[in-house]
Amino acid sequence: MQRRRQILTLAGLGGTAAAVAVARDAHLRRRARMALQHGVRTAHHLRGTLRGVAYRARGDEPDPMALDAVLADRVRSELGRLERRLDVPHVHVGVRRHVATLHGEVGTAADVAEIERRVLRVSGIWGVRSFLHVGLAPGDTPPSHGRMVERPSPMLAEMLELAEEWGLHGHRAGDAVRAVLATFAERIPEGERRHLAAHLPADVRAQLVPPRALGHARHRVRHVDEFLSSVAETAGVDAFTVGPVAEAVLGTLRDAVPEEAGDVAAVLPAELRRWWEVAIPA
Repeated sequence: MQRRRQILTLAGLGGTAAAVAVARDAHLRRRARMALQHGVRTAHHLRGTLRGVAYRARGDEPDPMALDAVLADRVRSELGRLERRLDVPHVHVGVRRHVATLHGEVGTAADVAEIERRVLRVSGIWGVRSFLHVGLAPGDTPPSHGRMVERPSPMLAEMLELAEEWGLHGHRAGDAVRAVLATFAERIPEGERRHLAAHLPADVRAQLVPPRALGHARHRVRHVDEFLSSVAETAGVDAFTVGPVAEAVLGTLRDAVPEEAGDVAAVLPAELRRWWEVAIPA
């Protein structure tokens, strides 16, 4: 019996030692993978840096026919130092068919204009659709000192919540709501848009503004599929999600302003008018 206990004890110790060895091996493999990934990232960064130095040394210009993903990285790189100088949050950048879409908050209208001009000068960018808006009030704290977050109005909060129910979170929900409202605003004449905006809370009113279009970025939608395609490209939302989100946002907007709903319908193209009249908020 005593010998059996000794055998079991040794077996237990052996199992523990084996477990420790396995854990140590797993830890070492994980460290090795991390070191390898770090090396790959460092090499990639160094290769990009050397290419940039070679470009400048030869006086070459970046390829204007690069893929949209490359152009988006090029725009972000161009804006990096400008954002730090202006002390504004990072601008969300998307590029589709050489047209850059910009979302974000800045401190002044001059900041908006400077960012837009800088992006339009990037090689390969043919146009800019800008949803940048002045959202840093004088009393707000800039990024270098941290941000104070304001609560959205109940109406905007409902729109954001509806977008989140379809899987959009953080800035993606905000981008989608802004894209729907701004694209819709493009189809409403300025006079009627002012009447509509007068009934809205300030944060929703600030988003019911057509995007500024620079270069080759101007277009006006007439059909629902064109509307949804424009919103999807603007906000970077997939086709499955954009329809329900757009309908929910417009339905919420319509139900919040019943006294203006008919006047808005009267100035819309036929297909968009029917959609506006039957859009379901939730």
